[in-house]
Amino acid sequence: MRIGKNTFWKATFFFMWLGLGLAVSEKSGLAKSKSEKSPSDVVDNFRLLDHQGKSHELYRQAQAPVVVLIVGGNGCPIVRQSIGTIKALRDRFAEQKFVFWFLNANSQDDQVSIAAEAKEFGIEFPILMDAAQLVARSLKITRTAEAIAISTKDWKIFYRGAIDDRLGYATQKVKTTQPFLVDALENFLAGKKISPAATKVKGCAISFAAIVPADGKTISYTKEIAPILQKNCVVCHSAGNIGPFAMSSYEKVKGWSSMIREVFLEQRMPPWHADPQHGKFVNDRSLSTEQIKTLMAWIEQGSPRGNGPDPLATEAPPAVPDWPLGKPDYLVSMPKEVQLPATGVFPYRYVMVESPIPEDAWLRAAVVKAGNRKVLHHCLVFVKYPKTAGRPQTDDRGGLAGFFAAFLPGTEEVTFPEGTGKFLPKGTKIIFQLHYSATGKVETDLTEMGLYLCKTKPQTELHTRSAVKTVLDIPPGDRDHEVDAQFTFARDSTLYSLSPHMHVRGSRVKYEAFYPDGKREVLLSVPNYDFNWQTLYRLAEPKRMPAGTKLVCSGAFDNSPQNPANPDPTKLVHFGEQTFDEMFIGYFNYAELPQGNGTAAAAAADKAGKRAAK
Repeated sequence: MRIGKNTFWKATFFFMWLGLGLAVSEKSGLAKSKSEKSPSDVVDNFRLLDHQGKSHELYRQAQAPVVVLIVGGNGCPIVRQSIGTIKALRDRFAEQKFVFWFLNANSQDDQVSIAAEAKEFGIEFPILMDAAQLVARSLKITRTAEAIAISTKDWKIFYRGAIDDRLGYATQKVKTTQPFLVDALENFLAGKKISPAATKVKGCAISFAAIVPADGKTISYTKEIAPILQKNCVVCHSAGNIGPFAMSSYEKVKGWSSMIREVFLEQRMPPWHADPQHGKFVNDRSLSTEQIKTLMAWIEQGSPRGNGPDPLATEAPPAVPDWPLGKPDYLVSMPKEVQLPATGVFPYRYVMVESPIPEDAWLRAAVVKAGNRKVLHHCLVFVKYPKTAGRPQTDDRGGLAGFFAAFLPGTEEVTFPEGTGKFLPKGTKIIFQLHYSATGKVETDLTEMGLYLCKTKPQTELHTRSAVKTVLDIPPGDRDHEVDAQFTFARDSTLYSLSPHMHVRGSRVKYEAFYPDGKREVLLSVPNYDFNWQTLYRLAEPKRMPAGTKLVCSGAFDNSPQNPANPDPTKLVHFGEQTFDEMFIGYFNYAELPQGNGTAAAAAADKAGKRAAK
């Protein structure tokens, strides 16, 4: 019997969709359609990176009346065939400035494959990557090709379901007879009743990790959750540290579980902002996708305790020694305590003291110890060399050229990379730049710096320098004002770490190396810059910077009303020291390779740098 071509392809698509269309099993923990978030439900705020490494936050889209989420996924025929319709919708509502996003929650898709599919099928929209499936779970999404229309006035869903009735499983109409999504958007604009407000979705089923483990047991706080918290969170969330509450027991963590879920959805925690697609760093504080899934599944289960002793209560973190590197050779102290009121926004404070070392010195470490971690946000230390030293002044223009030492949120006390050191001439003045945050009660602080001497002169000097832009004119209301700065390495050098600095309007920053041979490399991308975390990103493998390499630091500022940290979106913003002004500084640590031994010296320096990074 001969089978016609049309019959053959219909049968093929039928069996394909029979497999793709199987309902997600109840073991996946997903709610069925009757309990999905429906029209009138408020959507929780969330933040995700898209397939191009850009950050998008739902609640920052208030400038548009509507945000439309289209659930996508690589390989879904219905999504692919709907792209033209979605583009037409974008163009139709361009004047109203509707926001259209795709959302990919497929565990089998990654950034590279998503970007490739977008290029192949001409998807011009941001594709938000929900690798941990937090947003998809929050919205009770089960299939691709679903459209979710959200009003930014109250963040409620006013329509969710199919885009239209043209496409189905192994079927395709010549033309649309029920344009569900366009009707919902038109009626929303006209203030009319939206009917239907929910329709059945035909798309590829999304596989979710089971909330209940395969053995049927619930996730245990004592066995699975507490170890994650001990390794990644307790260092800040413990008594006397910067975390606003201490993770000191099961009861404490369970009581904060709703807040934990919120900060994960908004990517406020853990405080690590580097795009994982670019660079590896020894001080990476991020959690893996699987760890995040486990934490969120545990919260969805109601935060069960499990059996056994409470690790957070019985295994309290060891007291942090005053000086983790041992007793300093010299101590630099501020002359008196700083007094801080209970509330307010405090300008930077500067305290100058004399170096306590009576002769020229080489240092293997300079560690800033916060006197009061609850109130000290960060401290940069600059040095003012005596004129006889004939050295660049890092205190020039408020330390824009670089800094000598620092305390930053989440700082690790480490020695300088092996084979390097910092030089401190006799008669140097040391300047503490202190940024404080109010805690709600009167506080005091007495910050110090410990200096550790090298036993022998190091092979090469470690420098902290910067690519800096001092001429800033950020227009009022500008959501993405781009700037850049650069530094050129005069000699062959080794790059060890990177530390971007902007103020509260800073939104993103990137470091790129432009090598003399024409190659270009992204060393660090921070799509969601957060002024509250002045991170020093320490390269897992230090980078060789041949002479002539340009280190370009590019970024952008959000001076719009949608930036919740913006003190005044109506202001033309210029460069300035206060947080209501702006800065654009790309700090970095590097050392020039030793001269005289050619390739052997370079190899030795690189080897030493890699050992130090470990």
